[in-house]
Amino acid sequence: MTGSRVALGLMVCLLLRGSSGAQDDPAKKEILANGNLIHSLLASPVVGEPLIATARHRMTRTLADGTTISHHGHHFFARDSEGRVRVEMRLALGGHGKPDTVRVFAIDPITHTLATWETGPEANSKVASVTKIPTQHQPAQTKVVTPSHPPLSGRPLPIVTTEDLPPETLQGIQVSVVRKTTVVPAGRSGNDAPITKTLQTWTSPELRLLLKEQWDDPRSGERVVELDDLSRSEPDAALFRPPSDYVVKSVLQSLRELEEQLSATQN
Repeated sequence: MTGSRVALGLMVCLLLRGSSGAQDDPAKKEILANGNLIHSLLASPVVGEPLIATARHRMTRTLADGTTISHHGHHFFARDSEGRVRVEMRLALGGHGKPDTVRVFAIDPITHTLATWETGPEANSKVASVTKIPTQHQPAQTKVVTPSHPPLSGRPLPIVTTEDLPPETLQGIQVSVVRKTTVVPAGRSGNDAPITKTLQTWTSPELRLLLKEQWDDPRSGERVVELDDLSRSEPDAALFRPPSDYVVKSVLQSLRELEEQLSATQN
């Protein structure tokens, strides 16, 4: 196993350790999947609501001179009827008719495992790493009370308001729409005038899924994450397990092999 793959395994272990704490904290509201990796790891499993979609993200920022900077991307997202989830992360673009090289993350709430592997013409090897993940519990819906007193530093607190907007339909699915507006008072972040930023979410209670999120902040521009090309058909079961010609190793096994390699080079 290469050092980069071991580093990824360590990163995943740390991420999972953090996600376990997030689920156990009763003050945290339930996290819903939005097609991205971290939300998929933190979200409680959803059974009986399969889907296939393209997760798209884009960022647009306009500079003071009128120059526009934009970035966009997309990846595959799927969930089966048992709650298994597949998220892809693109590593390299394919060319001349070749497919992209992607890293696959397959989360299985039944076996409580996370498997990762690479596919595509530039994949490092045909090795899949599997690690155990903690059992996820749906957190209690506990209301968090924001202190009404100003902070000891004397800086004014942001003013946050939340409003329910009329329901909409996205991808043929009825969604609830919520807009959260935050006003950063003058002097809070070195600003000489108030700054207003918004976060708007489109949520399907039926699918327990965030179909769209949009952030607007005059400092960083607009950022949108949304699920597109959504189908509620059952994904192929093969999507959630490593290809049959891949070698499957645990993260601990991979670490032991790395240790042996390092020891051999030092002798």
